Amino acid sequence: MRLTIRLLVFVVLSCAFASAQTAPESQKFNKGGLSFDYPNGWTVSDISDDDAQQFTIARANGDLQMRVFAHKGRITQEKLPDAKKSFIEPYVKGISNQFRSMGATPAEKADTTEIAGIPADGVNISASLGGESGAAKIYWAVINRRVVVLTLFGPDSEIKKFAPAWDLFRGSIKIDEPTPAASPSPKPSP
Repeated sequence: MRLTIRLLVFVVLSCAFASAQTAPESQKFNKGGLSFDYPNGWTVSDISDDDAQQFTIARANGDLQMRVFAHKGRITQEKLPDAKKSFIEPYVKGISNQFRSMGATPAEKADTTEIAGIPADGVNISASLGGESGAAKIYWAVINRRVVVLTLFGPDSEIKKFAPAWDLFRGSIKIDEPTPAASPSPKPSP
């Protein structure tokens, strides 16, 4: 009898732990060949321009933001260093400068992750604002010949708390293959 009760307690605790580790309920976003999943109750803001699709995902009354930047141009993996120099490095520098303007002393450290199962390089910019530590984690990769940059901003406490939301988002990024332009068909000669 005691063994049965212990097993029952173990099973109940295991199930509770497993459910706490699962991804949040989600919804799908899809626009212009870019799609991703994000948690229910979060909102998507479109800040796209002529060069790139840009979306910010955030929760009401929260300080955590997830952002995707997908450049509209098509490149090969070999051209990624040029893209990094052209717009990724200035973006990273801009985030560091933003921390400095808020009175923080940012520290940058190289980091890696995966975006949609593809290895991604990145940088973790950490800083303390008003006694609360936080970070901007920025990662980039080429997905279907488009440069994709993901950013996770927020206090360390929220980054840890909402790690399943970040994992859902970065793991679900998809870029559709470009559709080839239809070539005109030859007209029959008379």
